[in-house]
Amino acid sequence: MIDTHTHLYLPEFQDDIDEVVARARAAGAACCWLPAIHADSLAAMDSLDERFPGFFRLFAGLHPTEIDDNYPEQLRLIRAALDSGRYTGIGEIGMDLYWDTSRRQQQESVLRTQLDWAIQLDLPVLLHVRNAFDETLTIVREYYSKGLRGVFHCFSGTLEQAREIVEHGFYLGIGGSITYKNSLQRGFINQIPLTSIVVETDSPYLSPVPFRGKRNESAHVAYVIRALADLYGFEADFVEKQTQENAICLEIQKNTK
Repeated sequence: MIDTHTHLYLPEFQDDIDEVVARARAAGAACCWLPAIHADSLAAMDSLDERFPGFFRLFAGLHPTEIDDNYPEQLRLIRAALDSGRYTGIGEIGMDLYWDTSRRQQQESVLRTQLDWAIQLDLPVLLHVRNAFDETLTIVREYYSKGLRGVFHCFSGTLEQAREIVEHGFYLGIGGSITYKNSLQRGFINQIPLTSIVVETDSPYLSPVPFRGKRNESAHVAYVIRALADLYGFEADFVEKQTQENAICLEIQKNTK
């Protein structure tokens, strides 16, 4: 298994990170992807990567809810990190109009900047979208013909949006919310090819059933796989293998456009 979105570098894990990683490995996790929130995330991510060699892949990016008056300096530091060659991709980036709409213009500008970097550096992106699917897709569509690739993390869109996204080579990141009875995606996710799905936890957030309301961790990605297996009518081993292959493909894929 590959957990394609987890924040194990956050303070919530500082007291038991060895046990958290051990449980993830015992559950079958071969690798975990660490997306940054802002430039200050990078040192903690680097430290974790050094502590567990080969287990993590690092992504550098500026999260939309972390955009403040200092964002140009944040972007400068993130670009310098990406230029080091140590990072697998760019993330977590995107748009979020759930908490605050006052910085919408800055969110759009920062997103475009980081998508431009993805094309320049030939790196995949991890996209955060909350209450902003139409706004985000309007921007992302400008990059379809340029070969942009990546994951719509914690996919919360409609079937029509899902079909458009995967048609243009993106993956849907499916996490713990797929185990919730009120999840709209439960009603249509099996209409999307499994070859366009990757799994994630977004730890420490969005714990799957039966851990809902508790701290999430990467070992719980196994519950996401079981839920998908049930919805698709496949064996869990098959879903695990296919979603892992999808993640590896995205990581190593190079832009040929």
